[in-house]
Amino acid sequence: MTAPAPSTLTVDLDAYAHNLGVVRSYIPPDTGIIAVVKADAYGLGAVAVARRAVREGVAMLAVATAGEGMALREAGIEAPILVLINPPEDALPEIVRHGLRTVIADVRTGERLGEIARKSRKISTIHCEIDTGMGRQGFAPETAAEQVLQLTRISNVDIEGICTHFPCAETPPDQFTLNQLKTFRQVLRDLEKEGVPYEMAHAANSAAVVNFGPSCLNMVRPGIMTYGAWPSTAAPAGDKPRLREVAKWTSTVVLVRDMAGGASVGYGRTYKAPSPRRVALVPVGYADGYDRRLSNAGEVLVRNTRCPVIGTVSMDQIVVDVSGLPAIQAGDSVTLLGTHRDNRIEIEEVARKIDTVPHNVLTAIGPRVARVYVP
Repeated sequence: MTAPAPSTLTVDLDAYAHNLGVVRSYIPPDTGIIAVVKADAYGLGAVAVARRAVREGVAMLAVATAGEGMALREAGIEAPILVLINPPEDALPEIVRHGLRTVIADVRTGERLGEIARKSRKISTIHCEIDTGMGRQGFAPETAAEQVLQLTRISNVDIEGICTHFPCAETPPDQFTLNQLKTFRQVLRDLEKEGVPYEMAHAANSAAVVNFGPSCLNMVRPGIMTYGAWPSTAAPAGDKPRLREVAKWTSTVVLVRDMAGGASVGYGRTYKAPSPRRVALVPVGYADGYDRRLSNAGEVLVRNTRCPVIGTVSMDQIVVDVSGLPAIQAGDSVTLLGTHRDNRIEIEEVARKIDTVPHNVLTAIGPRVARVYVP
């Protein structure tokens, strides 16, 4: 018999499908979607989310590592899967064996993939990343055409895609992003002059989908907006459908007690009651992904009321001031993230409070939190 989890992350797959539709409203009709399900679908569960993405007709799935791709294959997912990070040497045999596509950023990786594929009598499909300014991985624009041309001479390797990535597409108009796109288009022209065959070019992440329409080429790679968080500092266009909430994180009050004025709460005694208070104990802490920086800063929803987190967030529990709720009792539901009746704790709100991004808020939610999928 399995003991109940201290908290639950409810994942609305219909909302996820709706958000894929929002992406489609921004891109040309003939542009495909590479659904990003890396990091266990931003912590929501890669297998369930990937299956729904495939049902919704995405062209491809994207993961960060070979291991993530293998897990989807072992779950029976046969759709094209793209590994986004240039893989280490020891991952290459599994990439070939499981029929994973992979982004590469050097000729040597392509040569090794070709060797392994020849021995396996398979074809290794690759996407070549051009570093137009992200500064992580990728062929330099000045030499990209020459190096990618070398890859065309490797047997058992097929160049399916050419791609790049944007570091600051969140705030339009961003000249750096515009320059990146200009550089990328020049590389594509250089490849055309060299006669390099490829099937698709992709550059746009969620922010670029919204803010830089010309970057939506053959494919786009949306991540955070499919999970319900707006990817931009700019307001969405008025005629576009709005994103829907995909994730709701809830727990339960396990204890209600009264504390005297002057009494303190938690490690470091960072909170001292200015007057008698009623407090509730909630069995969620930073081990579950409830960030310690929410100490004396976070809020939760109890009985449709915002209640402040007081004291330092512990590894396994938080204390909430519920003085304004005289009827509260053990067993009451607590919403840490998401909507309760007509009130909401947004991912973006939590991210701002701890000076991070919504991606971090979701991926930090740990395995002790049970995942439940609806519908």
